[in-house]
Amino acid sequence: MEVADIFGYVKPVISELLVKDYEFYKATYCGICRSMKRHTGSLSNVTLSYDSVLLALVRMLFLPDGDIGAKKRRCIAHPIKSRPMLNENSATEYTARVFGVLSYYKMRDDLGDEGFSKKLLLAPARPILSHAKNKAKIPDIADVIKSRLEAISELESNEERSVDRGASLFGELLGEIFAYGLSGSDKIVTYSFGYHLGRFILSADAAEDYEDDRLNGKYNPYVLMYDGKPLTEENKATIKCALILECKEIERAMDLMPFGSRLTIENIIKNIVYRGLIKRIDFLDTKPEEIETKNAKGRK
Repeated sequence: MEVADIFGYVKPVISELLVKDYEFYKATYCGICRSMKRHTGSLSNVTLSYDSVLLALVRMLFLPDGDIGAKKRRCIAHPIKSRPMLNENSATEYTARVFGVLSYYKMRDDLGDEGFSKKLLLAPARPILSHAKNKAKIPDIADVIKSRLEAISELESNEERSVDRGASLFGELLGEIFAYGLSGSDKIVTYSFGYHLGRFILSADAAEDYEDDRLNGKYNPYVLMYDGKPLTEENKATIKCALILECKEIERAMDLMPFGSRLTIENIIKNIVYRGLIKRIDFLDTKPEEIETKNAKGRK
């Protein structure tokens, strides 16, 4: 499974967020971006995605209230008008370091899978992101990311027919990331949240890529499972049911998180889990004739 494909799954449905919650969401992203410049290199944030915000939000639940604050600032991306940006705290710093490592492996995966022209475009980023990985200085997590992604790549090389093994490996990766440094029930809850989120992301991504991978001969466990045939309504219903069950496990873990009075953080996390994740699997409700129309347009 390509690392690049897993980015973009954990976002809120912005239209259903309160304005103040959306402002905090954006401020958190900006805070992570600033932390990356400080801890993993001034250019390491070029591949930062909004997926990072969920990790920071969850980790902020375990900080003292006084550690969370924001200030209006300008930056290169927003030089004209200042905007709220979260002050650095241990949650944004940790998230910055983690995504410094993830960005490196995303780039390495892209270099291995893309064509020659794309590799030429990506090559200049390699020393920047390699430097970011080294500066991140979280060897335990870096080892987890490396080992799980290599194991997933091995499943791909062996043409593993089951999506479950790859999903579990990616679940372990995110479980370790979310729970790193925590203890007791906090560690158990956040690991479970990350584990089932990882299983959901990898499985949903494989399902979303089904038609493209089937038509282009790319590895996809579902394609092997269903013998390369177009997905039937029954197939899609089976996949969606499994994904919804993962969402239920994510919700169970989320319900045990110590939100307390942090209503804004709670609103954003619950929006991502209840709205964002479900919205990402709407494609499984697409009718066969709609898929064929889409494919026909792509072939023109």
